Amino acid sequence: MFEVAPFRICPRCEGESFGTLSVGGTRVVKRCKACAYSHDEVLPDVDKRVVYLDQFAVSELYKTKTKTRKPGAPREQFWQDCYALANRAYLRQQVIFPVSNLHSDETIVWHSPAELRLAHEMFSGETSFERTDAIATQQEWEFAKAYLKGEPPPSLGTSVDEIIFGTRNVWLPIYHISVNSDYSVFAPGLRQDKAVAEASLKQLADVWVKKRPTFNDILQNELSSYGSAMRESLSVQISKTQAAIVSDDPTSVLDIRFGLIGRYARLSALFERNGVPAKDAFKEVLNFLEWPGNQQQPAHKIFAYLFAALGWRISSGQRPVMNASILNDFSAISTYAPYVDAMFVDRQCASLLKQGRLRSELSYKARIFSMSDPQEFLDYLKSLGDAATVDVGEFACDLYGSEA
Repeated sequence: MFEVAPFRICPRCEGESFGTLSVGGTRVVKRCKACAYSHDEVLPDVDKRVVYLDQFAVSELYKTKTKTRKPGAPREQFWQDCYALANRAYLRQQVIFPVSNLHSDETIVWHSPAELRLAHEMFSGETSFERTDAIATQQEWEFAKAYLKGEPPPSLGTSVDEIIFGTRNVWLPIYHISVNSDYSVFAPGLRQDKAVAEASLKQLADVWVKKRPTFNDILQNELSSYGSAMRESLSVQISKTQAAIVSDDPTSVLDIRFGLIGRYARLSALFERNGVPAKDAFKEVLNFLEWPGNQQQPAHKIFAYLFAALGWRISSGQRPVMNASILNDFSAISTYAPYVDAMFVDRQCASLLKQGRLRSELSYKARIFSMSDPQEFLDYLKSLGDAATVDVGEFACDLYGSEA
């Protein structure tokens, strides 16, 4: 009863009832509906590209799939083509679009979070990105080990498999299990964080307009502020934790970011294991945060360059819309760009990355796409689907239908 079409002739009973029971890893299980004979078939090896889609693209693809885009909405043909080509490349086992915590946070405050989350999961290949803060923490950890040894800033690996949960190069299952969890309790806190960030950005933009700093002024300030920014964030979280402990409001625990406190507790333990006396370990961690070598941490460096490019544009007389979502975009690019094959981001971020010093001084693996050149992204998706070998394409059509 669980076998699905297309049905072939059964090797045992010779009835046309031999269908697909399940797909897992690199094998497909075929079983006969009539006589229950089954066997495994080995699937060809695949090597999938990893592409990050920003939340705007995810929501547009979701609306295209569900036919809920408003009639006459801009770029209708593009999104139809984008969905068709992305789905084709995905079913042909050439690409995955993992879910990110940045998507999750934005989805929680969307009007239909469960539906949007499921739509993105269906393009994820049963994978998700490691949290952006966890990736930054791991980079910081590697730099701390170099600092303790008196070595220069380390060169870090860029294998995408290091930053995703799940297995990249397995065939898609024919069934998807999703847990319909309700995260709406976190929505007020996320909206508050967004409002605070947006207000701070606008204030900073006013400062840039008034003082007119150069690109280099902003860049050097951002690069050198690693230690002060981390200390301030940690101080804020410690204060919130202490306030929550003595509060009579049980919801106050939602304001605590335990990860940051644990992050520096673990660093202190690392310093102790490397010979720093326990009473001095945290103080030495704070000294490490001021180490100039931290300016080379990939996530921190790329973010600083993006921020400097934005600030320079504003100080030069441009005044783009300052939404807090741009910080999520910066976090995504600075965290994932060294690892993934491609990213579809908003026009502003794509434009910033084309600025002179960002183009010449930053190094990352990802190809950057945006709505500034939509055809370029369609061509990329088509090239991915076309890259499937004949046997992979035949298996994909057999397992997932004509859309492959």
